[in-house]
Amino acid sequence: MIGSKKDPDYLNGVGEVGLVKPKEFVDDTPFQFERGGEITSINLRYETYGQLAADKENAILICHALTGDHHCAGVHSPEDAKPGWWNQVIGPGKAIDTKRFFVICSNCLGACQGSTGPTSVNEATGKTYGISFPELTIGDMVFAQKRLVKHLGIEKLYAVVGGSMGGMQALQWAVSCPELVARTVVIAATTRHNAQTIAFNDVGRAAIQGDPEWNGGDYPSGGGPEVGLAIARMMAHITYLSGKGMEQKFGRSRREQIDGDITKSIEAHFGVEFEVESYLRHQGKTFVSRFDANTYLHLTKALDRFDLHAEKGGLEQSLSRINARTLAVGFTSDWLYTPKQNREIVETLQCLGKDASYAEIDHDFGHDSFLLKSERFHRLIQVFLEGADQRELDRQGSRPDSITRSEAKKEADFRVIDEWVGQGESVLDLGCGRGILLEHLAKAKQVRGLGVDIDIEKVIGCVSRAAPVYQGDVRKTLAGFPDDSFDWIVFSRTMEELNNPCEVIEKALQVAKRVVVSFVNHGYWRNRLHYFLNGSRIINDVYDKAWHERAPINPIAIRDFENFCRERNLVLRRRVCLGGDWKTHCRVLPNLLAGVAIYEVGRD
Repeated sequence: MIGSKKDPDYLNGVGEVGLVKPKEFVDDTPFQFERGGEITSINLRYETYGQLAADKENAILICHALTGDHHCAGVHSPEDAKPGWWNQVIGPGKAIDTKRFFVICSNCLGACQGSTGPTSVNEATGKTYGISFPELTIGDMVFAQKRLVKHLGIEKLYAVVGGSMGGMQALQWAVSCPELVARTVVIAATTRHNAQTIAFNDVGRAAIQGDPEWNGGDYPSGGGPEVGLAIARMMAHITYLSGKGMEQKFGRSRREQIDGDITKSIEAHFGVEFEVESYLRHQGKTFVSRFDANTYLHLTKALDRFDLHAEKGGLEQSLSRINARTLAVGFTSDWLYTPKQNREIVETLQCLGKDASYAEIDHDFGHDSFLLKSERFHRLIQVFLEGADQRELDRQGSRPDSITRSEAKKEADFRVIDEWVGQGESVLDLGCGRGILLEHLAKAKQVRGLGVDIDIEKVIGCVSRAAPVYQGDVRKTLAGFPDDSFDWIVFSRTMEELNNPCEVIEKALQVAKRVVVSFVNHGYWRNRLHYFLNGSRIINDVYDKAWHERAPINPIAIRDFENFCRERNLVLRRRVCLGGDWKTHCRVLPNLLAGVAIYEVGRD
């Protein structure tokens, strides 16, 4: 963190980018807006951090949110020592490591922190554009940034990363410029606003336009509809938080003294009484000092117009153009751009066969969670961009060489699955764990794989291995795929954790041609003997927790599973049973002598 001004190293502390200066990109080529209108030139204010590699292949573009700007890391001067809005993420050794990457962040077209927008002077009139600035879209922002990237001599971006409005820009980059983007990180975003979000934005715009000082958009610099703009900010800021987060931070705490003259009883009744009221009014007041009302109108309209469903083929048609490896991140408490809206991005990409992953961070502070400190969130970004370092592998209890044919017990069934899956086939691994199987199949057999797991730590493990993954419930995820989406579906020691496994297997046999089911054989002789001698379940390296500590509630024996399949006319095409060492094949009395069983289940 930035230290105190008494500390001589606070500007260049460990992990800090230190002093930075904004730069100006001026392009005198006329700029055409998507919805009509043209301006003779554009200016983008931007900052960069780190060094551009000789091959220029290490550039990451950061896209800011609605009220953000180009200053996302470092500080401008000892006197202006406020760090950039994503300083906790960007810097040497941080999630976006400036020792490795060249990071660019521009104030977007249409904004008011130095880039061309409503506060800029219209050369044709000599006056500021104000409300007459051309109608703006997210696409316009991206195409202006594209000019900046070209100016910097960069032919392909290593990644485009953004949250909220920045996430929409990142998506637009991947859709509109697929040849320029290798990776994209979409955080707390959406493919289009729902009616509720449009309604909130309209209330904010109405507050601005209803302020007498707005004057139809014609107000002097340094003046204007300050009350309306403050109310718009207060309204919007509520949507950035969560009920739980606000309750934790404020509850019903009251100020020691109500603002205003207490002798004026009517005013006293309606003064700032609660701490949350004081907080929101502070947010409104500080916002007015740094933002412009007409800019707010244009940017929120651009957000409301953003719609990747608008093409004739809908969202699928838009996202079909994406070539970038994609990570979408949602936050559990975000009710502005909900986890469901973020999942939709990845679900659509995955149904299109694209390399896309979804992760969900459990955080209490709503939409703004991506701006706050979160070790897990930051680690997720880092491993997506760089893969797993030794620290991450140690955290996972894993090894960098992935699986081998002599792998330990825990991956014993992977050896069999490896033999069954063919070159270039597709695999959906339900309950994929850390993605070791998917990583191996991708490298060894060029398999198109996708994992599903509910555990965020396992999802991070998959992301670190570049294995596409979806964080979610197995049943719900499976239901989202059309028939014949995959060659194989794998349930590797997952079946015993499912309710109504019959329905899941039957659905799996619609989604894939073949299904692999592997499980620890609970009928193994040591388990039986332990019950016989002790009257309780065994605890060992396989059953490593007491019965009340484990999630699985349906331990399976080989005979149980085969009877289950027979009763439901499921075809058992292949079976491999391994002995108690999980290495040697067990062909005699497997229900008694096998430690694990692996089946290929097929259609009639």
